[in-house]
Amino acid sequence: MKNVKIEISNGIGWVLFNRPESRNAFNYSTWLEVGDKVKIVDENPDVDVIILRGIGGSFSSGADIKEMLEFSQKGKSLEYQKAVNYCFTRLINVKKPTISLIEGYALGGGIMVALTTDIRIAEENAKIGIPLVKLGLVVEPLGIKRLVEVVGLGFATEFLMTGDVIPKEKLISSGVINYFIPREEIEHFTLNLVEKLRRENSLEAVIQTKRILREIGNENPKEPLLNTIFAQMMEKTSFKERAQKFINKK
Repeated sequence: MKNVKIEISNGIGWVLFNRPESRNAFNYSTWLEVGDKVKIVDENPDVDVIILRGIGGSFSSGADIKEMLEFSQKGKSLEYQKAVNYCFTRLINVKKPTISLIEGYALGGGIMVALTTDIRIAEENAKIGIPLVKLGLVVEPLGIKRLVEVVGLGFATEFLMTGDVIPKEKLISSGVINYFIPREEIEHFTLNLVEKLRRENSLEAVIQTKRILREIGNENPKEPLLNTIFAQMMEKTSFKERAQKFINKK
């Protein structure tokens, strides 16, 4: 059985975590598979938006702790960290819009994976936290970097050092979660948001906005890109057509 499945439907690339017996805990192979599968979907011309979701009612309970013990020897532990880093790197560098649809548990590595996506939608009763310090572990540094980018140093310090399940109000105020939706409505809400991104809005403009945000966050941003991309988008047919429709409506 594959740990990660891909389904492509109506322009959406679903990347599905498929270890329901462990609440989709990530083992070594899963870290690598997620990185590989996300790249495949991102490069598929039939995909507009990518959604991450867990099969069986939970997003992901984090890393597979039992298996981590098997990698807890010098040398093997570094091999494991490289797999985690590979997954985060692939996710962070996805060009297309990404959404995490979070049900059930999103703990440790599970919520860190979700934080690499652009928008995070959770069911109202989701359990979310980063309890690695309770196990005597730290979050992989690339994951911490992304957490700080999303929530700021203050919230990141609190969430990482306490390791507690994070209250709903803090998940919203910190930006960890963008929307809390009742479980029976969450898929419908997510699909409506996808349509907004690629129909009501210009998908190309959404993708280029993501590109700008990424560059601004880099230590060495590509200045030529930042200095010209606004003008380049003004020259696009999409802008001219949409601008003319806006004028005609007025």
